[in-house]
Amino acid sequence: SPPVCSLLTPCSLTSHISHRSKPPAVMSASRIAMALATLGSHALGGTQVEQCPGTITVAGAGTLDVVATQLNMPGVPAGPVRNVGGNILPEMWGRAYFAKSCASGTYNNSDYEAWQLLGKKLTYTTELSQAGCGCNAAMYLVSMRQNSEVSGCMDYYCDANSVCGVNCHEIDIQEANKYAWHSALHKQWDGNGLAQGFGGWVRDNHFDFDQEEYGPGARCVDTTQPFQVSVAFPVNADGRLRAMEMTLSQNGRDCEIHYSMDKYPADEDFELLSQALRAGMTPVVSYWKSTEMLWLDGPGLGGGPCKEDTVHCGTSPQFYGFSIQDAA
Repeated sequence: SPPVCSLLTPCSLTSHISHRSKPPAVMSASRIAMALATLGSHALGGTQVEQCPGTITVAGAGTLDVVATQLNMPGVPAGPVRNVGGNILPEMWGRAYFAKSCASGTYNNSDYEAWQLLGKKLTYTTELSQAGCGCNAAMYLVSMRQNSEVSGCMDYYCDANSVCGVNCHEIDIQEANKYAWHSALHKQWDGNGLAQGFGGWVRDNHFDFDQEEYGPGARCVDTTQPFQVSVAFPVNADGRLRAMEMTLSQNGRDCEIHYSMDKYPADEDFELLSQALRAGMTPVVSYWKSTEMLWLDGPGLGGGPCKEDTVHCGTSPQFYGFSIQDAA
């Protein structure tokens, strides 16, 4: 029987649920260079991922480096990440971070960007027209700058499911394909988190929108074309996060999708996530697939878009046009 999702018993699953396993041992920093050199000729049939694929300009944050990982999981090579004029394109199994600097052959947590988004609004454009059922084009925030453990991926990566062996706070702005869309909140060690959006398992088993509004040929967001994502983190009188406000829109459309993530029982009053946003979180983009992605794009209790995850994922999704400004 399907799980019953509610504010008290959330069952939305994280972007990395198919990879959940016993966390690997954390590798010491002194072994990073040796391990990366060993990996080089074995990664992706002999092609090492370009670690520093260029820069992007973020309005409100300046010019930043893109840092691609060599490992999707411990011992599992990552896919490449391309940067075409500031347009970030993670190929399948690719993952990249925004940083102040990038030096090929080394990773350092102090290099990663730490966006202090409390009271701010982040906007960007995404394109995921080739991402079918079972594909996940993701853009999210994790507390990587504060993580001093190298991790099993040798790049200081952390998330709420310890994919690389280190756990930390995670805020999923986008986990999506052309049929489904989730945003999710995860405090540290809350791998399931709580999601809202359309498809699979979401808060209170209630979709915030449907295929008439989002999907190929939909009236508000036609996912065969690029569209804009806006996420705001407004604060209350005490300076704590009030809600995570999501808006999806598209040029030329007379409607937009809006939903408010204003409750998260695992972090009452958003105390922990407020601290994480105030300290600064690292932006991450990735692309992955699974035949067990129905938590994201399945029917749920009815009405979700995919009955089977066929993993026809096509070309890379795109992320570009990033900007940060004060929340209204």
